[in-house]
Amino acid sequence: MSNKLNNALELWKEKMALQQAQSVKRAEKKPASRKSGAASKAGSGRNSKPPAAAFDATMPPGPATGQSKQDWRTAKVQKPASAVPIGKQLKDVVDHLESSRKALTAEELREAVQHDVVGNKELYDVLAINPKIRINPDGRYEYKPSHELQNVDEVLTLVSKHPHGVMAGQIKDAYKGVSEDVKRLKEEGKVWCIHNASEKDDVLFPKDATPLITLTQDLVDLWHATKVPEDPAQVIEELQKAKLPAAPRKVARKRVVLPPKESKKRKRAVNLATATNQHMPELFAGAMPLQID
Repeated sequence: MSNKLNNALELWKEKMALQQAQSVKRAEKKPASRKSGAASKAGSGRNSKPPAAAFDATMPPGPATGQSKQDWRTAKVQKPASAVPIGKQLKDVVDHLESSRKALTAEELREAVQHDVVGNKELYDVLAINPKIRINPDGRYEYKPSHELQNVDEVLTLVSKHPHGVMAGQIKDAYKGVSEDVKRLKEEGKVWCIHNASEKDDVLFPKDATPLITLTQDLVDLWHATKVPEDPAQVIEELQKAKLPAAPRKVARKRVVLPPKESKKRKRAVNLATATNQHMPELFAGAMPLQID
């Protein structure tokens, strides 16, 4: 029996020694793996610096290579043609030409709006067919208004040639300050101005002293003999009788705010089957009556 115990004890000691040796070996391997892992994490962190890139001859030269700062800045800021929608490019070019009122070359437009007019074929094609852009024989681009006018006298001449009226919106881009000149013509009484509700724009008519038609004396007498009611409500009623539609309002109609109505309190329905006299405790102060007379 003692021999069996001694053998078992020896086996247990050998097993423990083997486990201790294996744990020592694992402890020796862990620091090396942790160091290598920490080094890899440090290399991929936010503050880590990427390795220096080799020189690429295809990269655009900077100001230090002899190229001017303006050209280098333009090449850096300018986006490729595909990055900006064609509609945005067209609007930028038209707005710049309208504000400058100058005939500009393609290079001047590129420096102003950062869009390549010649290199981008799609932009060049839409500019060539745009009714607001004129391409001169020398290749310069210029804004083209609906009417070629330079001053207030030419505006008055244009209106005088159109007895059926000229839309004010058609001449608002003729030149800078044309809106102020049209306003001055209306204040001086040199043109008639009537608002067109369907077009939502003013129509300018020539104010000529000579009548367009000759009126008969009977029509003139009928005009003076017709009395217009002083009450506006009666005027509207007479127009409706004659089946004449009212002109649309230029100003929004004011909304009439009515005073709030007084709310009437609804009477509460009483259910006699479940009604009690708990709200009248004074009835039960004395003794209960034996009978009700």
